[in-house]
Amino acid sequence: MNALRTYLLEKLSQELPGKKAHIEAIPYRKIDYGTFSIANARKSGVLILFYLKENEPHIVLIQRPIYEGAHSGQIALPGGKIEETDQDIVHTALREANEEVGIIMEDVEVVGKLTDMFIPVSNFLVTPVVGFIDYTPTFIPNKREVAEVIELKLAHLTIVEELTMNKVKLTNGLTMKVPTFEFNQKNVWGATAVILNELRWVLREL
Repeated sequence: MNALRTYLLEKLSQELPGKKAHIEAIPYRKIDYGTFSIANARKSGVLILFYLKENEPHIVLIQRPIYEGAHSGQIALPGGKIEETDQDIVHTALREANEEVGIIMEDVEVVGKLTDMFIPVSNFLVTPVVGFIDYTPTFIPNKREVAEVIELKLAHLTIVEELTMNKVKLTNGLTMKVPTFEFNQKNVWGATAVILNELRWVLREL
């Protein structure tokens, strides 16, 4: 775990893969993301939290409940929109992880951030914050925001050679084929897949 922490501290301070990694996982391949203005986007932070469980590095994902919204039922990283009381976007990611799954903010060592990504469907500019915690957390899901906590072995991410095209059902009832990760019999797609794909690229040399 210390080797992973040291590796990420160095890699996240260097030039990141960014759009090269994002494009592999973006659902709407025909959209030119460069044409969207992000000046008025709502800022949000998500937390990629590394921890040991049964002597293996894990990260935590959540499944959103079913609700009237663009991301209903999707697999996500703990996180949400910035609030006026937040010190910065890192504080946003930590606060949201505390509210959603009970992470103790002060116990997280932040080692860096991945590339910001813009989500046109919900007008969010998302900053992925990367952190470590030195024990196996006991997750306490907020039932209003979290239907299920998913503990993902890091090895299940790093072993992936390429994303799989799968059909998903959108909130408007339509279906479309999108790039996905297949974890624990669940399809991870959209913004979460985009973020995880950049993380997969960053970890290639580990």
